[in-house]
Amino acid sequence: MKTITTLIAAVTIALVAGNCLAADAQRGKLLFESPTFGGGTSGKSCLTCHEHGRDFSPETLSRKAYTIMDNPVATLGGVINFCIEVALRGEAIPENSEDMQDLIAYLSLLIKENSEKPE
Repeated sequence: MKTITTLIAAVTIALVAGNCLAADAQRGKLLFESPTFGGGTSGKSCLTCHEHGRDFSPETLSRKAYTIMDNPVATLGGVINFCIEVALRGEAIPENSEDMQDLIAYLSLLIKENSEKPE
């Protein structure tokens, strides 16, 4: 009986964790498509420049440094904030914020989905 209870608890935890991750990526997708993300005022969204994951590769999530519009940027969060400030004409968000984590969760799925498509 103890084994069955443990198994049920483990499955429940896995399902809840999976739903939380999916919800985060789902919210990240909404942020990615929102022209008001980061207080954006340009009418653009992340989707405007990155439709179908354009300019993203599997290495996007793991690089140690980035260059965006000829500017060196240290982190993916920094790249995202650069885009928010320049393209969306909004204000940077904290790199450890829920919005940033949700957006990165969505980017991970978007990149994976697009890297698996045959060219």
